Amino acid sequence: MAVQKGIYLLLAVFAGFIFDTLNIPAGWLIGSLTTGIVFGIFFTRFQFDRNLFKLVLAFAGANISLLLSLDTLKQMHYLFIPLFATIIILIAAGYLLGILLYKITSMDRLTAFFCCIPGGASEIIGMSGQYRADDRLVAAFHTIRITFFTISIPLMIGYMQPVSVDPATVQSNILLQPSQILFFITVILITVYLDARVKVPGGTLLFSILTGFLLTVFVVEIDPVPRNVSGIGQALIGAFVGIRFDREVLRRVWKLGPATLLIISLLFCLTLLTAFIFKLTTNLPYATSLISTTPAGAAEMTVTAVALEINPTIVASLHIIRVITLFLLLPLLLKIFEHSEKDYSK
Repeated sequence: MAVQKGIYLLLAVFAGFIFDTLNIPAGWLIGSLTTGIVFGIFFTRFQFDRNLFKLVLAFAGANISLLLSLDTLKQMHYLFIPLFATIIILIAAGYLLGILLYKITSMDRLTAFFCCIPGGASEIIGMSGQYRADDRLVAAFHTIRITFFTISIPLMIGYMQPVSVDPATVQSNILLQPSQILFFITVILITVYLDARVKVPGGTLLFSILTGFLLTVFVVEIDPVPRNVSGIGQALIGAFVGIRFDREVLRRVWKLGPATLLIISLLFCLTLLTAFIFKLTTNLPYATSLISTTPAGAAEMTVTAVALEINPTIVASLHIIRVITLFLLLPLLLKIFEHSEKDYSK
């Protein structure tokens, strides 16, 4: 099985390289993600150790930290109010979509609620089991959401705002300088240590970006890595995400029929709307607003920002804030939901 997993990861990375060579937007991520979906549906789904995904995520976060701008971070406070406004809109919409999903399917209300909360998939899936919701269906629904957004949003942004890469400036090798290797090892080790002791939603990405940023600002200056090295990190994340979309996920969601398509479509339209509102209130480009507010995985959207050369400082910061805010509000949302459920049953 270990050999099969290794072959799969190599194929996913190779597919990412081919997609990138064909100038497909976010090609490294989309190529490997597509490979994972094909493997999951037509062949077999591999169960990867979660710690391995965290190591890959820490590597990606370290690479993202090399692109952070201190000047941009200083301007982040201007974005907080618009961000929280979009979070409230998405949470309220998720709540209403949960009620709609409950009414048009045979799903119980609690499972429908967890299915439609947009963001923090790992935390929501884990909490749904604690509240006796069908966590398998919740996991399937969030897998559909994240997969759809991770494919559609980069393609949309990529064609809206094409990335022009000068072949003369692209480093085709994947060799790192000794200082870069030491930097990545240090960031990964510190991230693993902090993530094991401080439980924060999106902690792996947060700690790796923050650690790498502090090291480059106060300790040593590190040159950005070759483009293909960054691409391999994106491809590995895509491989881990794509393989979750297997036949079982497809079967579970297929049983819900058009309800799945309806909920995802409504959430997608709402995402485009909230991004437009965010653009109007911040004067950021629409592409940056869209990728910063899309309710998909923080890691997936952040590496997409790197691939599309959209300011990763803003994207990473806003997504981490979104995930943490949602996690903090979730207990309150559940209390409100349980109260409304009692009223509904009267």
